[in-house]
Amino acid sequence: MPPTDPMSPSETVAASIEASEWLDAPAYRVANLVSTTLELAPVTARKVQDALHGTWLGHPLHPALATLPIGTWTLAFGLDTAASLRLNQSTRVAKTADIALQVGAAGAVVAAASGMADWRQIHGRDRRTGLVHAAVNATALGLTLGSLALRRRGRRAPARALSAAGWLALMGGAWLGGHMVYRRGVGTDHADRSPEPREYVPVIAADALKEDRPVRVAVPDPAARAEVGIVLVRHRGRIHAMGSRCSHMGGPLDEGWVQNGGIVCPWHGSRYCLASGRVQNGPSTAPQPRHAVRVRDGVVEIRRQQEPGDEALTLDDMKRAAAAPMPEVPEGARKADEVLFEHHEMMRRLFERIAAMSPDDPERRDMMRVLAGELEIHEHVEDEIFYPAVRAVSEDVPVAHAEHQQLADMLAVTLRLGTSSPEFEAQLQALHQAVDHHASSEEHSMFVEAQRLGDARLRVLGAQIEDMLDEERESRARTAFRNLKTRLLEGL
Repeated sequence: MPPTDPMSPSETVAASIEASEWLDAPAYRVANLVSTTLELAPVTARKVQDALHGTWLGHPLHPALATLPIGTWTLAFGLDTAASLRLNQSTRVAKTADIALQVGAAGAVVAAASGMADWRQIHGRDRRTGLVHAAVNATALGLTLGSLALRRRGRRAPARALSAAGWLALMGGAWLGGHMVYRRGVGTDHADRSPEPREYVPVIAADALKEDRPVRVAVPDPAARAEVGIVLVRHRGRIHAMGSRCSHMGGPLDEGWVQNGGIVCPWHGSRYCLASGRVQNGPSTAPQPRHAVRVRDGVVEIRRQQEPGDEALTLDDMKRAAAAPMPEVPEGARKADEVLFEHHEMMRRLFERIAAMSPDDPERRDMMRVLAGELEIHEHVEDEIFYPAVRAVSEDVPVAHAEHQQLADMLAVTLRLGTSSPEFEAQLQALHQAVDHHASSEEHSMFVEAQRLGDARLRVLGAQIEDMLDEERESRARTAFRNLKTRLLEGL
């Protein structure tokens, strides 16, 4: 059996908490106690819970409230540390630390109430982690309150020790909270926000939909290589469509029921307006993705309603791009994708030449500097000319920008290494593969989609790119800047 890498200390701690089934009993006792209390006034309790969840805000409220004790107690910790080190022992500093602790304690109570509302709705390993998270934060609050009591009695030294211990406990609780959100996805949006289908597609016969009976259909998402689930509901004679995966924790809305003009998730009770997809009742805070509906020849057709900020391109976007005024084409201009492909090939040859050189060849460093310059020129040309133009017809631009950043980071590591070292060989190969991946992705996707701009516009862009390439290489100022940057990256 092949050896496995050991988990990091933080992963070990998180895994041990998540595997501690003995936490289930106290967790459910606490949750049931809270639930029983809320059930005494269900209508009021629902409104209070929605407020604590952040349904009105559109985002979970607990993380925002948690920043108050973290910020204020960190301030107090810094001021107390300065006083303990005799860097500043003024009365004003001491008073400020006391006020910061008091404000943070008040914020911690409100944050705990919001966190408890969210915690009631999670189960299994996440409920265990949440219980420990709450216990650690309660310990931090208790230590801080004890510190405030000692401060009122003038016992500053032990008070600072208690609040420092509380701050350390708070950091542990914050780490657990971060694990729940960023590793486990608690509180994040679980709805499928695929842009598909971009145009109307038939999904089901209209007479197959019964009043207030949710039905799930699926459409393909070629980019994600997956299916997008959509729930259809006929309500009061009108057909509504929204994402079938609940944004709260991914529950199946098609297995839910219709109530007061909304569809209720069977898992945790979130209710979404059929007409708008907005949250009517929590614990969810994010609206459901919506789909436009029409009926043609007795068949229901749906189309995704794109949200503000979406980069999804539709047929209408393509038509607008194609209908843009045609520019005057410079004589003999080549198309932008041809010019960029030629530059890709030049950089590939540079990589091959450097890899073939002897590790001890002093010219190897010079060739790396040439490659570094060409990579920066290429990035600059694409960012300034090609990407802004092709954004209207391609969804690949954000990914291409991200790859540019990664290539720059990898290049910086490569330049720092000695060209005769084994580490350089490995890093050079990795950089070569990353550049080739980026170039190949553009050639097989973005360059193909760029043809939608039309031959004339591509030739105008090609002329602009060639002019910029010449300017970048001939400009003494730009060359000097690149050389200086390369030397700084080399650490010379």
